[in-house]
Amino acid sequence: MKKCLAALMLATMLLATGCGNNAMDGAKKDAQEAAAKVEQKVDEAKSDAAAKVDEAKAKADEAKDVATAKVDEAKDAATAKVDEAKDAAQSAMDDAAQKLDDVTADVGGRMVALGGLVPGSTTLDDVQAMFGEATAVDGKVMTFVNGLKVTLDDANKVKEISTTGADFDTPEGIYVGASEYALNDYCGPADAIRQIANGAEYEYNSGDKKSKIIYTAQNGVISEIKCSLNN
Repeated sequence: MKKCLAALMLATMLLATGCGNNAMDGAKKDAQEAAAKVEQKVDEAKSDAAAKVDEAKAKADEAKDVATAKVDEAKDAATAKVDEAKDAAQSAMDDAAQKLDDVTADVGGRMVALGGLVPGSTTLDDVQAMFGEATAVDGKVMTFVNGLKVTLDDANKVKEISTTGADFDTPEGIYVGASEYALNDYCGPADAIRQIANGAEYEYNSGDKKSKIIYTAQNGVISEIKCSLNN
């Protein structure tokens, strides 16, 4: 009887052990399957992310190409406008030079002009075509690039031109900064000379006596040039 009971207990223990091992094997298999699914999802997520990165890079490259094309287009347009402005300025200068020659022929003698501008002949449109818009305006007195001052009459024709800068010269080639003694060499004897502090004013009339130019010299150097109509 005791032997039968012991055999029964041993059989029960073996059966329990076998069932436990089967349960452990099943759990292990489930865990491995779950891990495989997780790894697969991770790989899919990586692939998806890589594809999105590539797509974003492609869009960025495309946007860069578009921006570069627009910049190049803007540069070309700006260059074309600069060239157009240069051509217009050169044309205006040529027209002014021709007008200067025409007026010189008309007066039959000394030409009164400064920077290509002629009192009584040059218009505001001519001035703006040559030097652009005024940098300052005070009534009929307009200041242009490099300090060139222009006074207009009621018909918007130039009545007076003056400068204290060296960027503009007269038909004789006299400019601010030139030697006072160059006046006699290039312009001849003055029609009138007035003494001022540290120098003198030299006045020359045009051939037709309708305009005049006054050179102000101080300490042996031309410091101001003014052209105007005679009243």
